[in-house]
Amino acid sequence: MKKLIFISLALSLLLLPLKTFSQQGIEISAYSGWMLGGKVNLYNGKLQIDDGNNWGFTLSYNVAPGMHAEFMYNRLVSDLIVREYGDPPYVATEIATQYFQLGAVRELMYDGAIRPFGTGGLGVAIFSDRIGYESDVWRMSFSLGGGIKIFPVERIGIRLQARMLVPMYFNGIWMGIGTGGSSGGVSASSSIVQGDFTAGLILAF
Repeated sequence: MKKLIFISLALSLLLLPLKTFSQQGIEISAYSGWMLGGKVNLYNGKLQIDDGNNWGFTLSYNVAPGMHAEFMYNRLVSDLIVREYGDPPYVATEIATQYFQLGAVRELMYDGAIRPFGTGGLGVAIFSDRIGYESDVWRMSFSLGGGIKIFPVERIGIRLQARMLVPMYFNGIWMGIGTGGSSGGVSASSSIVQGDFTAGLILAF
């Protein structure tokens, strides 16, 4: 399902005429960086998504001076580590964390080469067990972040950003992970906060 969403978006961008881009003020940004996977409490320990290299892209549409509507995709693949009290930690599986969000970007100084901005979005987070023990888990999510855009030339820029990514509801995810299983499961009060630091290239049309 997620592959179909990604392919459909890519095809729609390729089929849009460049004239439409230039008239409507669209920015496409591809980025990479470092993502903090976060951790969640178990009844008898912790469940940790390992930090790692993430990547993604944004598609922004200018709706008003300094204001953009934005679609964001973000992906991290890393180990899911179980840390139970009294036992050494072990890798339960490999997990892919994906975010699909719609949101807004507000540029504080939108008419210069250097443009500080704030951003926020709402959407879904998808947690996928890449080894195959468990089915994909979908959760509502939100994000908040900020950064700076630098345009050394008119239509090519750099986007530097720090961001917080939060699934709204995390309990009940993968109560028995891996061949050994996590005996405690995820507690009812579980929550997880993720975040990333990224740098990307902007193409403006």
